[in-house]
Amino acid sequence: MAGPLDGLTVIDATRGMPGAVAGLLLADHGARVIRVETPGDAPDLRAHARRSWERGKLSIALDLDDAADLRVLDGMLARADVLFEDYGAAAARYGLDRDTLERRLPALVSCAFTGYGDAPMAGRPAVDCLVAARLGLMAEGAEMGYGFREGPLFPGHPHIAYGTGFIAAMGVLAALRARRITGRGQQVAASMLDGVLAQSPMNWWWHEKGFSYIDRKAASSGDKFGYRRLITRTYQCADGTYLQIHTGGPGGFKRTMDILGLGEKIREIKGQPEMAVPLDEEEYQIARFQVEDVFRTRDRDDWIRMFHEADLAALPVLEPAQVLKDEQLAARDHRVTLPDPELGQVSMAAPAVIYAGSPAATPAPAPSRDQHGAMLRRWAAEDAPAAAAPAGRPLGAALEGIRVLDFSSFFATAYGSKFLSDLGADVIKVETPAADQMRPLPNPFEACQRGKRTIAVDLKSPEGRQIVRDLVATADVVMHNLRPGKAEKIGLGYDDLKAIKPDLVYCYLPGYGSRGPKAKLKSFAPLLSGFTGVLFENGGEGNGPAKGALGNEDYYNGLLGANAALMGLEHRGRTGEGQYVECPQLHSSLFVTSEHCLDADGNTHYAFRLDKDQTGFGPLYRIYRASDGWLCLAVVGDAAFSRLAGAMGLADLAADPRFATEKARQENAPALAEALEGWFAARGSLDAFRALDGAGVPCEIVREATWLDDFFWEDWAVQSDRVFVHGNSPWGRCREIGIVTRLSDTPARRRGPAPLLGGQSREILTELGYDAARIDGLVAGGQVIAAGEKAPERRAAQEAAE
Repeated sequence: MAGPLDGLTVIDATRGMPGAVAGLLLADHGARVIRVETPGDAPDLRAHARRSWERGKLSIALDLDDAADLRVLDGMLARADVLFEDYGAAAARYGLDRDTLERRLPALVSCAFTGYGDAPMAGRPAVDCLVAARLGLMAEGAEMGYGFREGPLFPGHPHIAYGTGFIAAMGVLAALRARRITGRGQQVAASMLDGVLAQSPMNWWWHEKGFSYIDRKAASSGDKFGYRRLITRTYQCADGTYLQIHTGGPGGFKRTMDILGLGEKIREIKGQPEMAVPLDEEEYQIARFQVEDVFRTRDRDDWIRMFHEADLAALPVLEPAQVLKDEQLAARDHRVTLPDPELGQVSMAAPAVIYAGSPAATPAPAPSRDQHGAMLRRWAAEDAPAAAAPAGRPLGAALEGIRVLDFSSFFATAYGSKFLSDLGADVIKVETPAADQMRPLPNPFEACQRGKRTIAVDLKSPEGRQIVRDLVATADVVMHNLRPGKAEKIGLGYDDLKAIKPDLVYCYLPGYGSRGPKAKLKSFAPLLSGFTGVLFENGGEGNGPAKGALGNEDYYNGLLGANAALMGLEHRGRTGEGQYVECPQLHSSLFVTSEHCLDADGNTHYAFRLDKDQTGFGPLYRIYRASDGWLCLAVVGDAAFSRLAGAMGLADLAADPRFATEKARQENAPALAEALEGWFAARGSLDAFRALDGAGVPCEIVREATWLDDFFWEDWAVQSDRVFVHGNSPWGRCREIGIVTRLSDTPARRRGPAPLLGGQSREILTELGYDAARIDGLVAGGQVIAAGEKAPERRAAQEAAE
């Protein structure tokens, strides 16, 4: 069996980047993904990443305005499980709208990719850079200090495409699980708006007292944590190379300062997490201003060796795909080399998720356009299987009846299980009495823990371990991110739990992998983003790495982890078999830079690259400065360029041989950019927008302030459950980002805020059959923590301390 999705057929009729990403994820893990392309040459950013994003797929070229070709598509859909489409209002013209599909193909799961879903701006162009401009993400990048100039920044890392692709795949896999029970397909709605929101809750919420773990006012100086006892940033070393560090973990901040020779003036914090104690003024000056100079005194390799010896997180900052040469990837055999018609051969990362019971095959090279057209046309013409009448029982939410045990700490793994909770699973956070180290960070903790129940158990005690065994017997999925070897020491290894529940889907989300030379290193965001090239992507050609980027491995590993669990459940649904699943943060970070690869000489081959000024990917896919602001263009193809030239009153531009074709425009990009810059500089952004938008040219005014502050107060956002309003969170009244996965028939569910430590301990133990007296004994003995209750010995210790 070639991957957990072997036997699944997906028809990808999308033209944008999110569909490519979602299709890549499914194809890499066994699905038969058929790419429906337009005849002829239609270059776009997706085409530039073809060798990576289209690998392992089949290709057929169809003109859907041709009746015969449309019948071929209909024939393929009759045999398919899933459809991807991004035609918007035009979908009905081709019979791809929800109503038509439900009537003709009731078992089909369709996924509609849009820009904004059902939001008020739904009519605006569905292009990632235009969405970024409209929602203020370019301003957010500038506010966070990611630029080498003033003003809004074009996102060099395509985080919107990846985020939207992840939530699309997640929704489809959840809908497939629902279909096993209901017998019916449904529509999944995947918007770029929701793809953005899926990568925002760690930093964005509203709190009545302004609680947040970051200081947004100081962020542009690289000081986003203010007086919090935490450092995570990039530093240049004596040899001109770059590294990143993260001081998370018990005592990590103090040990970092000791290594840097600054520890004498830094207090050692005992008895509570370091991050719970603010820096004093002297410590603040040292942490925020002196550290940078110290790093310039040694070469990068020296610093990394010293940090690793002290069990502290540090990694080199590399260009995209260079990490494929790292010893960790070699140890895991996580690099594949494929033939390439242009470059001879290319190297890229292997499929991101490891399935012990249904391993993925090495993907085939990306096909040429219509490479499989003849074969697929014959397949589509065969007699379609008789459509079975939908049979099954109603289901409220897609994962209703699924129980997930989450033993993780910090953000990424917990964020993945949060999505499963949204989709209807009963997610139980199993916590130790010492509590998750992220609890002092209000918005990140709320973002990854809301909607769950929690039980606090002493896993070192015999009673606590028995409770865990009893819980595992009721579970479908277990997720954790313990460092390699620790789970086995406390009886949470796969073999231990499989003996209790043979069909368990066991999802392990380590930093680097369960084995290999880097396996036991600490892993924190955004170190792996820098390691895999995201910061150089966002810095722009000829610049050093940016200080950060929108989208990071905490979000990505959570999104990939949720998909990994769902693919494991899909495999179990077909075969009845559970299995061991491994989804390292390193692999998720590689997946979201998969558009780039190594050429035969080991050099990075960029699919597309941000320019030095951080304005875009070329003269027609970038932002331009107007007399009073900025405007973003996304012009692809000859017809769109002709409309642009006409709207600008520059008809001779379209006739100029230097710009007559897509290839010519690329070869003469500087001259074309110069001509356009003059036009924009001579008029205001609103006048420019009206002229271009009225002519059908995809464009947006660049919002120069983030939109998310306003978003939390939009009525439509609350009504669509994109915003949750809590009056009783552990931190008081707050508003947070809500549902981002949208299923038509088994919708995601709104649940409560993050739980208190041990908030549902008694409830969960009662469900397991423990009587009140036994539970009282466990609480009194300290083997279980119940919110609001103290064991006698802990109460006495606290009273003595007071």
